[in-house]
Amino acid sequence: MIAADFRVFGAHFRPYYLLTLALLLSTGKALALGVSIDAASTQNNKGVYQLNADIRYELSEEVLEALNNGVAITMQLTINIKRPRAYLWDKSIATLLQRYALKYHALSGQYIVQFLSSGKQRSYLSLASALRALGRVRELPILNQTVIQVPPNAVVHLRSELDTNALPAPLRPVAWLSREWKLRSEWFTCPLKS
Repeated sequence: MIAADFRVFGAHFRPYYLLTLALLLSTGKALALGVSIDAASTQNNKGVYQLNADIRYELSEEVLEALNNGVAITMQLTINIKRPRAYLWDKSIATLLQRYALKYHALSGQYIVQFLSSGKQRSYLSLASALRALGRVRELPILNQTVIQVPPNAVVHLRSELDTNALPAPLRPVAWLSREWKLRSEWFTCPLKS
C-alpha cells in the first residue's frame, strides 16, 4: 500500500490524519448538543433559601421533531442539598425536583413552557426564547430555614435532564435506546449561602 502525503497550509498530512480530523469535527457538533448548567448561586431571603441558575438547552434533531409533532418534552431539575464530610460520603439534607414541560402549539405556532409544580405556563413565539426562559431559573425556593437546620458548609448539587419516562409509552423504548434522547447536564455544585 502506498501512503500519500498531502500538503495543507505548508504541512504534510497522511489521509488517515484527515479522516481522524473529520471525525473529531463531526463528533464535536454532536457533543455540543444537550444540557449544560453555566452558572448557579443561592441566596437567603428571610429564612428561605433560593436558587438562581442559568441552564443551556440544545435539543437534538429527534427531540425537535417529536416536539414539533405535538409531543411534550419534560425537563427535570434535580436539586440535592448536602453537607460535605471528610471521611464518608456527603450527608443528604434535602432533595427537590422541579419539572417543566415544553410543548408546541401548532395552531398558534407558539411554544409553551409549563411549570408542572404550580401549573403556570407561558407562551413564546420561538423555540429559542422558550429554551432561554426554561433555562433561566430565578429565586426558586429550595429550602426553608425554619423547617430544616442547615449546617454552615452545606452545598447545592444540581442537574437538569430530559425525563424520558414522561414521554408517551410508544416513544419511551426509542428514547431509552437512543443517544439523541439522552440530554443530561453534569452535576453543578455551588455553596448554600446563609
